[in-house]
Amino acid sequence: MSVSDPGSRYIPPLDRSDWYTPDEHLRWLTRRAVGVSSWPLAESALTELGALVPQRIEPLARIADRNPPVLRQYDGRGERIDEIDFHPAYKELENAVLAFGAVRAPFGTGWRGLPGRAPRPLVTAMLYMFLQADQAITGCPIGMMDAMARCLERNDPELAARFVPRIADDTGRHMTAAMFLTEKAGGSDVGANETVASRASDGTWRLNGEKWFCSCAHSDLILVLARPDGAPAGPRGLGLFLMPRHLEDGTRNTYVLHRLKEKFGTRAMPSAEVGLRNAFAWQVGSVDRGLPEMMDMVNLTRVGIATATAGAMRRNAFEALTHAHGRTTFGTQLDVHPLMRDQLVELVVDSIAGLTAAMGIAETLEQADNGDNEAAAALRLLTPLFKMHGTERARISATEAMEVRGGNGYIEDWPEPRILRDVYVHAIWEGSGNVIALDVLRAIEQGALPGYLGDTERFAEAAGIEGPAAPLSRVILDGLRRVDADVAALSTDPQARQLPVRRLARRMAVLAIGARLIEQGNAFAEETGSGRLAWIAARYLARLGGDPAIALLADDPAWLAHADAVLHGGHVPLDVARTAAQTVARSVLVTAAA
Repeated sequence: MSVSDPGSRYIPPLDRSDWYTPDEHLRWLTRRAVGVSSWPLAESALTELGALVPQRIEPLARIADRNPPVLRQYDGRGERIDEIDFHPAYKELENAVLAFGAVRAPFGTGWRGLPGRAPRPLVTAMLYMFLQADQAITGCPIGMMDAMARCLERNDPELAARFVPRIADDTGRHMTAAMFLTEKAGGSDVGANETVASRASDGTWRLNGEKWFCSCAHSDLILVLARPDGAPAGPRGLGLFLMPRHLEDGTRNTYVLHRLKEKFGTRAMPSAEVGLRNAFAWQVGSVDRGLPEMMDMVNLTRVGIATATAGAMRRNAFEALTHAHGRTTFGTQLDVHPLMRDQLVELVVDSIAGLTAAMGIAETLEQADNGDNEAAAALRLLTPLFKMHGTERARISATEAMEVRGGNGYIEDWPEPRILRDVYVHAIWEGSGNVIALDVLRAIEQGALPGYLGDTERFAEAAGIEGPAAPLSRVILDGLRRVDADVAALSTDPQARQLPVRRLARRMAVLAIGARLIEQGNAFAEETGSGRLAWIAARYLARLGGDPAIALLADDPAWLAHADAVLHGGHVPLDVARTAAQTVARSVLVTAAA
């Protein structure tokens, strides 16, 4: 029997015991979001996930990533079959997430004894846990099921009654979902799409064309954008259609899979190039409202991306914290070194801001779906803003976490390479950064700015009454005035008008998330006596003032005495948090006035 290298004892092992209990912000924020009556059920579910995700989902995600799907176009007789073969780990992971209720909970009654549907913030908290281990399958196939169910319910009650119960099934008999939008001609410019839809004599439709980037290509139900015969060019001429994989007689629908994409990340999930060959489909809703109907699905997947990136950033922070706590360098525990603590704080700040954004957009979505007009007005801008913010910060977070682990972080035996590869897709799916920025501009031009301003202002004003984060209220309110002025000053020249929009959108996202953070920081301080969340809010909002504002807080060694509590959760004195908020507020306001 060979003996292992005794030097391995110097390398901290991965922590697969419990991913829920160490997450102070998740516990507090979920309890606040779901309310006292639902909290026992929510806590029970999240406690289960604390063990299930690291001990079952994480190993399956790793195996599925190492064994990507394979396309079999022909059988032994030479007949075209276009079947995608999966490693058993894929189906086991998918079934485990669905059996827990990830899709049933928001679309079915009675989950874990609930009288109605699960509140969207609770579903978000559950998905946030799953997504710490698995971005590829939970993030896309299961996210597609969630989004399709909502899209059908909002746009076609008949199709919804027929298919949503099957999509939301948690017994293993579920129907999977996908959407085919992208074509070579258009990419994000779907108005240039060339796929056509022809009405059959029975009122159903036949689709013909080529789709270029079709994730979850194996799915049972697929939403497809196509242009009905005679419809005008451009995005307004598109209709939305539901295409089944199999027809009612059990035969395959008439579309072909040309090949599977060899992707940089999310390798466990198949993305294909697809040819539609007179494929059968049903019309969804009104045929002349295809793009607005599809945006119902796209917007929920953008909300899902905010959750996915929050989960990834939490995983990055957790892995970095665990490694740095268990590793000794230069005779000292790694997480005691001041530079390392500063790097770890940035990871924690991004993680907490990401979860605040994900839970915030989930609450706003639920309020809007329940008829709250103010929430609906805010949602129009918060959705693209939080999607953009999460995708940009998650990529930075993944890179920093890889660096914390050092050389091992670059090796596939460890989780960082997969996390980094997988989070990059979120910057492209459902709109790249420039597409999202243009969507923000379009929303502003269509009158959405007052909804964003009013929503963010409410959080800032509530936070400004009292509490350790109260000084930061002025930062938000001043920032909103500047956003309003900058929008008013946008050039009327179409080309010049675009140039500042991406930077403007970044600032708007930080203000909206920061307003929520300071309100939560004060509430957390009042409830627990700890200024941890208020201090983190100050560190986050210091980014508005650039390096000089960050340095005033980060370079002051006084915070190192409270680093353990800031990093892991615990008590941070209120006066420490209040001083941090005052310091950042002074610096950012002076910088803005300059």
